[in-house]
Amino acid sequence: VLKVDKGVPVRLVVYSLGIVYLFLDLFVFDGPLRQKMREKNPRDPAQVAAAKAKGIVARVHYQPILLTQVDRRVEQELWKEGRTLEGMKPGEKLLRRKAALNDLIDLHLLGRIKTQFNSQDYPVSEAEVDKALEVFLRGFETRTEMEEGMRQMGWTNEELRLRLEAKIQQQKYLDALVDVSVTDAEAREWYEEHKAELGQPDRIRVRHIFLAALENEEADARKALEAARKKLVSGAAEFGELAGKLSEDVRSRKAGGDLGWVWTGRLPGDFSTAVFALPLMKPAVIETKLGWHLVEVLEKKAGGERSFEEAKPEIVAALEAIQREDGLQAYRLQLRTFEAEHIEIFEDVLER
Repeated sequence: VLKVDKGVPVRLVVYSLGIVYLFLDLFVFDGPLRQKMREKNPRDPAQVAAAKAKGIVARVHYQPILLTQVDRRVEQELWKEGRTLEGMKPGEKLLRRKAALNDLIDLHLLGRIKTQFNSQDYPVSEAEVDKALEVFLRGFETRTEMEEGMRQMGWTNEELRLRLEAKIQQQKYLDALVDVSVTDAEAREWYEEHKAELGQPDRIRVRHIFLAALENEEADARKALEAARKKLVSGAAEFGELAGKLSEDVRSRKAGGDLGWVWTGRLPGDFSTAVFALPLMKPAVIETKLGWHLVEVLEKKAGGERSFEEAKPEIVAALEAIQREDGLQAYRLQLRTFEAEHIEIFEDVLER
């Protein structure tokens, strides 16, 4: 004899009521369950509006990028150019913001990929950071100017080095993704097409002892350099020795003041005009907008056309750099395409 479970009708009624309630909550009355689900859905219009109100200009895998971050990056790039946001036309400001946002999106995407490799596979030496710092310093007329800019950006010396180290490591990782190969035929073809541009300009090998205008009074600087010049002429001192003691140009001071082979396009105009007019081995004191220099021209070479073998290392390096940049751009574009559904950009926030 089959026994009937008397609880079945009750459960059926409960289940039915539950289903009806869910239907009404979700599809008819916008009840608490539907509201809760909407709160957890980042793409819900209300949630998007709330994100925009907070100044979120984009999301990558729902990770926010704030407009303040974008403007901060724009300010950093402008700082390297000696400019600020003040007085910038709206059109240029928007273009700068879009470029900065693209960089930040790439960094988010690359950051996700970076977790897939061990940073120890791409070590960065202190010498590499020192070299990057040296290149960074060249963007400023004086170290004081750079330090003031760092103060405004809220960076310490240690933070700057860490940023440079991270950038080098990321570049090493990206470089490992791109194969570059320049054949001898490709290099020779490029040489034939650009032979005239590869000619050597007139060059001089020069060394100097530098005293900065921001750090010294003119009378004191001229007096110190003139005294040094007399010691050189009399043979009482060596140029390298004096440069090590007196020069405020940190980079050349370590090399005894030697600037190496230079040409007019590589030097500031006022410095170039003065030093190219000097005779060989006749130290002289000259003034530029940066300060005062005790300068000696060691050698001169007339310009002229270079052979393929002379220019080849430079050509190969240039073509490899082009291949690498093209490869990285293609990789980033591919990454953007692959991750497109996880990238949201709120143009109206960007235009604020």
